[in-house]
Amino acid sequence: MDNRPLFLYNKLNQLGLAVTLYQRRYDSLDEFYTRVSNVTKQRLYQYIKDNNTTLLDYNFRDFFQHCIKKNKIQVMSHHFTNHKIEGLTIIDQDGISFSYERDNPKVKQNFTLCHELGHFILNHSGTCFTESVDNQENVLERGANIFSAVVLMPDIVLLSKIYYSCESFQNVQNSLEVSKQALYFRLLDLLREYFPNKEGQIKSAIEDYIQRNNTSIHNFFHNIKEKIIEEFNQYRHSLMNQIRNRIDEKGFVSSQELPELLHQENWANLKENIKHLKIWLVYNKGKQIAYAWDSLKLSDEQARKKAELQLLLM
Repeated sequence: MDNRPLFLYNKLNQLGLAVTLYQRRYDSLDEFYTRVSNVTKQRLYQYIKDNNTTLLDYNFRDFFQHCIKKNKIQVMSHHFTNHKIEGLTIIDQDGISFSYERDNPKVKQNFTLCHELGHFILNHSGTCFTESVDNQENVLERGANIFSAVVLMPDIVLLSKIYYSCESFQNVQNSLEVSKQALYFRLLDLLREYFPNKEGQIKSAIEDYIQRNNTSIHNFFHNIKEKIIEEFNQYRHSLMNQIRNRIDEKGFVSSQELPELLHQENWANLKENIKHLKIWLVYNKGKQIAYAWDSLKLSDEQARKKAELQLLLM
């Protein structure tokens, strides 16, 4: 056995340096977690706001599918007999593709898909990323793992479900489609970020929560609820994003969905920033509807007919 690491530690400890070095490493890991978590929430929370997502009904699939469609990412399954490759991302001249191990449990596939999306959203440098049992300590893989955990189990959603709705551990796990282990470590990481010196108490609270005793974990969330809500409320819905999302999905949107579209002072900016966008109004018997459409997907006449039908039903 090589005793050099222990010998070095003892020597450093004699000099009063060992604790400092280990603390710096621990702090750097905490900083890394916070940085990746914040970047993830910036993208995710804006999406939640723009799409008026109900927090208690949140599921990662909507955000994932939005990102896949917007960036034209192909998703497929793969299979390796040794099961060592959980996920794979390839970026080349033909586009972007994600794949996942088809024999893995569904909750593991969910984590893998969000993990692979993390490589893309976090702008990791490279053209091929492999998630395997052998590379979990790689800094890019750890970053993608943090991204995946936050997308699957956002802070604001966990607060809503656990603290305000008093859902059990099992109900939260099932509704978010994650494994017991994933939810356990997500709660541990989240609470440890706010209470860095209470890891033992946090673990006990989570274990109690699993056994359907939620008193301790409620107390933890009670003390941080305002911070989580304040962070979420920093984001406001963006008319530009809302219209762009709906145009991307359907090619058409009206003021029935987005009343702000009636404000004609917004039109010039919207048309300038969204390609192929047209906007107009239809009137009938004192009622009006503003509508916008992608001119490559719908003709002027087709868009007008859609708007007139909505007007007729008002």
